[in-house]
Amino acid sequence: MTTTKELRLISYGSTSIGRVRPINEDAFLRDDHLRLYAVADGVGGQPAGEVASATALRELAKFLKFYSAAAGDRSVATMLMAVRKVADAVLEHGQSDVRYRGMATTLTACWITQHRVILGHVGDSQGFLLRAGKIKQITVDHTVAGELINRGVSAQHPMMKSALSHMLTQSLGPEPLNNPQVCEIELKHQDILLLCSDGLTRETAPAEVANVLRQSPAPEQAVEELLRLANERGGHDNATAVLVKAL
Repeated sequence: MTTTKELRLISYGSTSIGRVRPINEDAFLRDDHLRLYAVADGVGGQPAGEVASATALRELAKFLKFYSAAAGDRSVATMLMAVRKVADAVLEHGQSDVRYRGMATTLTACWITQHRVILGHVGDSQGFLLRAGKIKQITVDHTVAGELINRGVSAQHPMMKSALSHMLTQSLGPEPLNNPQVCEIELKHQDILLLCSDGLTRETAPAEVANVLRQSPAPEQAVEELLRLANERGGHDNATAVLVKAL
């Protein structure tokens, strides 16, 4: 029997409070041993966003670490189970203390095994794959605009320019989870995965992000340059990025 050799990974993650927000409600997870990477963005306007994002990442790592040790199964079904467990944990934590009532967070997570990426995603943080110099968004935006695009509505529709277009249609915390995005993606040699909060993507265009990823020789240089750009453009929100490169 032959086994597929796992790709070697190098990674880096960082976060910035930005120039406007009083606290940083973003959080990131970078576990090279578990090969688990994630970004969570506490929902602004709701209480304790920083508690929600930290809770989500702590519970995600806890569940997948235990499941890996017990069963060793890395699959889409496992990730779906994990995301649902995380959603329940954030909801329960929010109901346990009046200070946290209604707290919510996004979650974008990648769990890597051999030549596969198991993706779990809820909300408007985003995941990108850079392959052969071309960038592709691998997450679906759980926003009003994202839902309209999925239904075939033109990007020129007035609702796309409305303030409501960025409203989340799904998050972890305030109510039982509906329909998270969970899928499997092939990972190839020299591929780059970028997970980031919307504080980065609202300040930078995908082509600009791709250019930084192509030109930066190391993950830490790429991530720090992207965060610098977000702050240079105004830093209107917390910005967080985790980059993983397959070697």
